[in-house]
Amino acid sequence: MATVTPTNKPAGIVNHPSWCAPDRCGHLVPPLMTEMTRYHRGATRRIGDARAGGMVVAYIIGVDARTPLIALHATCRAGIGWAELPLTQATQLIERLSGLVVEAGGDTGSHSG
Repeated sequence: MATVTPTNKPAGIVNHPSWCAPDRCGHLVPPLMTEMTRYHRGATRRIGDARAGGMVVAYIIGVDARTPLIALHATCRAGIGWAELPLTQATQLIERLSGLVVEAGGDTGSHSG
């Protein structure tokens, strides 16, 4: 029989980054398994409609001593995929998507959330 470790250990003092959402933070919401890293998570940004052609969900995820990543989840009728991008790759993705919008004759508008 496997040994079960309780997850209600005191976590100590945690400094949350300004982008961390308390209702999604891995330091406040217990992980599924005790060995999982407790990540800070930011608010969810959704684009698209899951019932129509698909949806992209993006949020910030990070560990205390490291630079945060941008997490992307894409869903469509064929399945789900995800990526965790460093800030430099997230910037490249924004630039390339903006380039595609311009190439298609659209207006990129503002990048602010």
